[in-house]
Amino acid sequence: MSVTSKQSIRPRVGFLRPAHVERAFIALLYLALLLLVVLSVFGTFYGQSGKDAPIATPLQMLRDVAQAPTSLAFAFGVQIVLTLVQYGARQMARRDRRWWALYLVALGISVYYNFEAYWTPLTALVSGLIAAPLIIAGDVLPEFIAVRRYD
Repeated sequence: MSVTSKQSIRPRVGFLRPAHVERAFIALLYLALLLLVVLSVFGTFYGQSGKDAPIATPLQMLRDVAQAPTSLAFAFGVQIVLTLVQYGARQMARRDRRWWALYLVALGISVYYNFEAYWTPLTALVSGLIAAPLIIAGDVLPEFIAVRRYD
């Protein structure tokens, strides 16, 4: 005679596994990172020429960059350098506070270009009290998504 134990069997209510939800959330973060980086490149593209980005008509933005591949390449190069300097200087600042100065300079240049490109179109949609933090957050948030923290 075998002894079988009765285990309480709980009904399964959900259909999503926690690991799948976590992976989907991480994918969403990567998508947000990509979007913010693309917006920074567009911000540099328009900001370096002193033009407003037509955020209400995204297809116009694509046409503009297609018509000026050299300016797009320059904006992309500038944004790569600024991003690497920001991320690197911030990591170095963890050991030596003097690196914060370089971080702030790179962040300031990037934010300047984005203000040039997005300030007027954004303030047509929302208050300046909302537009300014949005523009700054668009430059700062990608680092928090992209750089892995081990401590």
